[in-house]
Amino acid sequence: MNGRGISAVVIVVVLLILGMLPGMAGAQGGYPAYTDLYVNDFAGLLTDSDAANVRGLFIDLRTTHGIEAVAVTIGSIHDYGTGDETIESFATHLFNTWGIGNAERNDGVLMLVAVNDRDMRIEVGAGYGEEYNREMQVIIDEHMLPRFRKDDYSGGIYQGAQALVYTLTGEWPGGDNPTSPESVPSTTMRTSTQDDDGSVLPPVLVGGGTAGILGAAGVGVQRYRRYRRRRCPHCNTYMQRLDEVSDDVYLESGQKMEEVLKSINYDVWRCPSCNVHELHSYRNWLSGFQRCPSCGYYTVRQTSQVETRATYTSTGLKRVELDCRHCNYHHEHTVVLPKLTRSSSSSGSGSSGGSSFGGGHSSGGGASGSW
Repeated sequence: MNGRGISAVVIVVVLLILGMLPGMAGAQGGYPAYTDLYVNDFAGLLTDSDAANVRGLFIDLRTTHGIEAVAVTIGSIHDYGTGDETIESFATHLFNTWGIGNAERNDGVLMLVAVNDRDMRIEVGAGYGEEYNREMQVIIDEHMLPRFRKDDYSGGIYQGAQALVYTLTGEWPGGDNPTSPESVPSTTMRTSTQDDDGSVLPPVLVGGGTAGILGAAGVGVQRYRRYRRRRCPHCNTYMQRLDEVSDDVYLESGQKMEEVLKSINYDVWRCPSCNVHELHSYRNWLSGFQRCPSCGYYTVRQTSQVETRATYTSTGLKRVELDCRHCNYHHEHTVVLPKLTRSSSSSGSGSSGGSSFGGGHSSGGGASGSW
């Protein structure tokens, strides 16, 4: 082979190598860079209020308990060219790329949702034992997937964040346990009188040992408080709890719609002697309905549609619609989705109160779910 032929071969080899480099770089550094330490909603799944609530929960978790937790939504794990074939692999590598959690305790937590893959993962730091894998699975199965299957991703992520805080700290955020409408008394509404149903005990976590026993006892106490015998505040006679048909006489049209939508369940207690009645409401946190800004009832369903997906060079756009089933309130607005970004350097330094994660790592522990 003459010199010209050798030069041509060298050029071809160099071009092949250069052509491979972008793919190699993508496999090593294609994971998105975080823009926030608590919520990175790259897929635009969260409502503004739920994003703020999740961020507040995780800020408090970090400030009070020193635990770093972050929620991340993406379209698909294949959008980033990392070479990961499963959400488990993607989550572990993303966790370690960001360095979530304290470097010594390795107690960070990543909540990842890949909406187009219909997969989700809660990845935990290497400092957690295997029992936490079971606890993360409970959070996914009991608190997140039921809402995800109704396309209520925002509500599912928020409820999952609440359950995560409870699992890690033993305290339900704000004292509210949204496990079921049967076990969650809310404050008495409108024409009702206030009773002592406001105290709420932690949820049942299956496989949780003592926590599970205490949770079961808590549900029993809550049911007792709801269905216990009540005396009339006027004549002291025992009141009667009306059935679901009879109590409609005492409900407003919006309250009846709430019961139809199963967003709130109402109990009416009436005194047989003086006909005084009390109205008590029990919120169903799994319903996905929000309070209407027009009529005030929990009859608004939010839907969203990503019109333009964000890329590495441009922002995206999501349309959000709110529709009330009671008063026909309708509102539309758009949300700008941030550009996708790639990690350019390690974020492993910093303290629990700083502007970066603490350098923790995961060994692949956690749990996954699909819907």
